[in-house]
Amino acid sequence: MAVLLLAVWAPRAGGRATGFSMPFFPLPKLARDEFGQARRIGFLSFLRELHSGGVRRTEEVDFLDNDYGVIENDSLPLLAAWLESTCRSVGFRLNEARRGSYDGTVAARLLEIGASLAAARGPDSGLAMPIGIVICTRRNEWGALPADGGRDAYALIVTDQGLMIYDPPTRQLVGLSQFPNSAEILNIQF
Repeated sequence: MAVLLLAVWAPRAGGRATGFSMPFFPLPKLARDEFGQARRIGFLSFLRELHSGGVRRTEEVDFLDNDYGVIENDSLPLLAAWLESTCRSVGFRLNEARRGSYDGTVAARLLEIGASLAAARGPDSGLAMPIGIVICTRRNEWGALPADGGRDAYALIVTDQGLMIYDPPTRQLVGLSQFPNSAEILNIQF
């Protein structure tokens, strides 16, 4: 599915997809509890985290699984590098994506699918990867992104440092509670 999404997305966004090989995805590093087991977050704990992070509309949150692993925050640069490398493999420059037609849901789903496929190789293969999509209205400026009232989509990643919002083209990463548009979140999909 990720390959199909990227193949459709890249040519429309100016890339020239003539075939590619997806780079090897690093095994996601999951946070561990005091017994060495992978830390988990269930959907009820997740909803509490969303509320404490400033999300006001939780009726539009979709979960596909009951339990998700928790990714170590210091492994996020590896995941971001994989996403950029994958996009380059089809001639798409992720860092220039916002200059043209860009759909953040594709980037977030590609990251989630890559992490899920990699996790299937590891000892915690039964856990869903905690990478989802946040759709919000840009009421407030966020770094390079204007307060223009437009809708936008970002990756939401559950880490041992809390819920993180990530925008791949601008490489902006912030905790949900510091995200300037957390009260403007319309939908979350996991």
